[in-house]
Amino acid sequence: MKKHKKIAIRNQLNKEIKTILGSLIAIVLIAFGIYYFTQNKTEEVADVTNSSKVPANLTREFNHKKGPDNAKIKIVEFYDPECEACAAFFPYVKEILFQYKDDIQLTARYALYHGNSELAAKASEASALQGKFWEFQELLFLNQKEWSHSKIPSTDKFIKYAKDLDLNISKFMTDMNDLKRMETISIDVEDGKKIGINGTPTFYVNGKLLENLNPVAFRSMIEQELASGTKQ
Repeated sequence: MKKHKKIAIRNQLNKEIKTILGSLIAIVLIAFGIYYFTQNKTEEVADVTNSSKVPANLTREFNHKKGPDNAKIKIVEFYDPECEACAAFFPYVKEILFQYKDDIQLTARYALYHGNSELAAKASEASALQGKFWEFQELLFLNQKEWSHSKIPSTDKFIKYAKDLDLNISKFMTDMNDLKRMETISIDVEDGKKIGINGTPTFYVNGKLLENLNPVAFRSMIEQELASGTKQ
């Protein structure tokens, strides 16, 4: 009887040991699973956070840029040549570019919403082929009331501005009417839609959206970036 009792006790202990070991293994596996899942989720959140900082295709190689490539501050402006707010903001952009000319680079991109906007963009691209993009942009803003919101194409006004800049008018007109001008313009517009641009002007400073569209906030954001010494 004693022998059978010892065997029974030993079998019972073996069962309990197996049960305990099984529980420990299960706990380890569960802990490992939780750790693995948590790590993956953390990496996914980090990836989403990092990717959301700077929108994809915020700039393109063909975009017009003013300022040094190694500038501490990279500003991207989505603008409409016919937009009154863009024209009103233009002097503040010009002022800060002049003040920090060695530290800021501006990239201009189109977001077109008005009747003569597309034609104005094509005229701007035509002037760029003769090295006068920024000068033509300034004339469009300074004289916006002359040509904006017209029910007919403002071609004559754009030719006048081209003459004021001593451009080759024959080439200017040919280039303005060339369908190739719309290729890069359309990419800007489509990129803007994907990024979420729904109004002009829209500014990004070192990849960060300017939330409050006013000159004080614009300058403050730039000076904060300069003070932090960050680079794009």
